[in-house]
Amino acid sequence: MAFQQAINVTSNNVANASTPGYDEESIQLGEATPQVTDGTLIGAGVQVNGVTRAFSQSAANQLNSSQSSLGQLNALQNYTSQIDNLFGTTAAGLTTALQNYYNGWSAVADNPTSAASRQALLGDASALASNITTTSSQLDALNADINTRITGDVQQINSIATSISTLNQQIASTQGSGQAPNQLLDQRDQLVSSLSQLVGVTTTTNSDGSINVFIGTGQPLVVDQATTTLSTVPNQFNASQLEIASSNSNGGSISSQITSGDLGGLLAARTQAIDPAQNQLGQIATAIAQSANSQQAQGLDLDGQLGSALFSVGGPTATPSSANASNATATVSIANLGQVTSDNYLLTYQGGAYSLTDQATGASVALAGAGTSANPLTGAGLSIVLSATPASGDEFLIQPTAQAAGTLEVALTDPSGIAAAGAIATSAADTNTGSATISAGTVLNASNPNLLNATTIQFLTPTTYSVNGAGSFAYTSGGNIALDGWQVQISGTPAAGDQFTVQGNTGGTGDNSNALAAANGQSSGLLSNGTISINGAVSQLITAAGSQAAQVNAAQTAQSAVNSQAQTNLQSISGVNLDQEAANLVQWQQAYQASAQALSVANSLFSSLLGAINGTGAAAP
Repeated sequence: MAFQQAINVTSNNVANASTPGYDEESIQLGEATPQVTDGTLIGAGVQVNGVTRAFSQSAANQLNSSQSSLGQLNALQNYTSQIDNLFGTTAAGLTTALQNYYNGWSAVADNPTSAASRQALLGDASALASNITTTSSQLDALNADINTRITGDVQQINSIATSISTLNQQIASTQGSGQAPNQLLDQRDQLVSSLSQLVGVTTTTNSDGSINVFIGTGQPLVVDQATTTLSTVPNQFNASQLEIASSNSNGGSISSQITSGDLGGLLAARTQAIDPAQNQLGQIATAIAQSANSQQAQGLDLDGQLGSALFSVGGPTATPSSANASNATATVSIANLGQVTSDNYLLTYQGGAYSLTDQATGASVALAGAGTSANPLTGAGLSIVLSATPASGDEFLIQPTAQAAGTLEVALTDPSGIAAAGAIATSAADTNTGSATISAGTVLNASNPNLLNATTIQFLTPTTYSVNGAGSFAYTSGGNIALDGWQVQISGTPAAGDQFTVQGNTGGTGDNSNALAAANGQSSGLLSNGTISINGAVSQLITAAGSQAAQVNAAQTAQSAVNSQAQTNLQSISGVNLDQEAANLVQWQQAYQASAQALSVANSLFSSLLGAINGTGAAAP
């Protein structure tokens, strides 16, 4: 009977050689208690002490840890590769669309009065805006996909937790039976392994054989036979993004504690890849719109009017936390484009003071002002006005560029509204006798009502001048002379009586100075305190996406090797070796046959004995 059970165990191993999660079983045979016959101990044969499974908790932990890390990288790689492909195709189209747009300005500069060139420029501007908004929509779609997958992962985790709890109950009920419930233990270990692919897992074992399961950085999921239910909740600042909560967190997010597994990878893809790409694209859209609109305001259109905005674009957003105690709101605008980054910021009001933290770097940003319309808070190139004094502890998420890419549109529809001509014209009197010259001049404030008024600068002496016949101002060659929203420089050596005029360029339909300035805008330093141009920002966006995808791919490849090694290690301990099982079958078969032969001999001897006894009895008188 012992060897029959041994054959059954081996047969079970062979049958489950390819069953996921099955651990090889071994029969434990022991010598039966000897019998005492006529004062002599005689062996009583063999007994089955139990059936054990080949299992190493440390090897299982190693595999689960490697699976969690690989699951995180698999999810992250899925999205970084999509973003890289998106920018490798669409963004390459963005580079082309951007170049076509600036070429359109050059074409207008070549022929400022051409209606065809002006219409073509509007078409190029529309194509550029469409390219950016389409890319933004595709990034939004990736965010929506992450929400769907997060919901699916949470449902799977809850289902696995319930199954582990049920198995805990069944395993605990077998305590004292003398035989470990190997099948139930295999099933539970397989569930923990599946769970580790979704989220980082650690376990502890109780005295009754049940296990406690913790996820993330120690959040309880299963304790004894009780489970903690996970759920999805809206982000406190953005209801369109889902976060993770547990029944132990009172609805608060535990997403920051989920850093591995597929779930951790999804959260990382959103915060480390999709949102930054959306913000960077928005920064580019903001720079395109602001530079174009600013240049338009510095020129005159075909009707002799100051140019109106070419683009419309969404500005910065400030979203109050859903946990805020007050109803205060914040309005944010861009005060200095060169200082605006693509990072998000957290504005906190605590103890009567405001603080601004860069969420990407964790650095504190210096703030000035009081947050009122008369004295806004300023920092990071932003101007912030609060509707009322917040409650202590209130927070606001400030996103300078998050919505810009999705809202960029061409606002100008009339080709004649393109401001190709400079707003002001400068000239030197023909009667001047000195060698001084005047620059073309620039517009500092297009909203100044006197911008286009004629102004005469007359030199009283070679070192002093008056403006419109008034005052006496010291002259410095090449120095700035600013008035009524414009600025010019006069250089050289003037003579007393020399005159220079600054006036509106009304009627200058053939002038192309403003169109040339707009065409050169692609290489002008507009971002990062004047060190990065729009072209440079686009190149950085594409390069960053490719670099991130390459880094994640390399990490994924390395982690795959670690995971394969962990699987091999566990398989060498717990897996079924068919060659060994074949040898075991031969061994148990021979032992079974030997036992059967021993029984046959004993039966023959016993039969002979009975026959002899029966024969003697027949001969008796």
